Amino acid sequence: MKHAALALALWMGAFAGACGSTTPPPETAADKDDFDGETLPGDGATGGSESAKADKPAKAEKTAAADEGEDDEMPAKSTPVQTTKFEADLKKIGINLKKIPALEKLPSAQKKKVMPLLQKALGYDTCQGCHVEGDFKKETRDMKVAREMWRHFVVPLRSESGGTLFCDSCHAGNEHVLNRKDKKALQAFMEEEYQYKLARADKEDMECGTCHGDAMETKIIEKLWNIPE
Repeated sequence: MKHAALALALWMGAFAGACGSTTPPPETAADKDDFDGETLPGDGATGGSESAKADKPAKAEKTAAADEGEDDEMPAKSTPVQTTKFEADLKKIGINLKKIPALEKLPSAQKKKVMPLLQKALGYDTCQGCHVEGDFKKETRDMKVAREMWRHFVVPLRSESGGTLFCDSCHAGNEHVLNRKDKKALQAFMEEEYQYKLARADKEDMECGTCHGDAMETKIIEKLWNIPE
């Protein structure tokens, strides 16, 4: 039971999208529409996003690299848990992280304004960190994972002192947050950072099973959340 909350290390590797700057755009009648069908200001179908996508290796290539222990996206050091920098921004758009609903249940106006914060927290340059360019309604694996990470981490978990958590609490502006080369070091990191520095909103003990389930399933996304590769 020493694999403390591996899922947090997967935290929002795909949070739903990310559009625009961290300054919330003005609310308009378009806010009444479904965000997933909108193209937000500053999210044009132009050069930058295409080059960003081109820089990312295909899934099969990334999997092969990981199998060989040569994953270039692996950080040099695992990222420690930290206090979110976005609590004030979230309050400005009416989101109370201590009583937050599921991501997909946020009103469209709020969801539209929270996306730039997700983008910055994850270090994405464009909305294509999660979305398909030109088709925001198209479901991607990253969008599905983002919803589950919000549901399983942002909503029910807190800092050790009971404070708010958000995407940047684990990601700190980086998509990838775990160095998996040394398994023993990774185990110790998870124990120290996730099991001992995080708490549950329901006041129950923060244990490995909080994220991995009673059977200690390591493939949380595929096996517990039923999101295929």
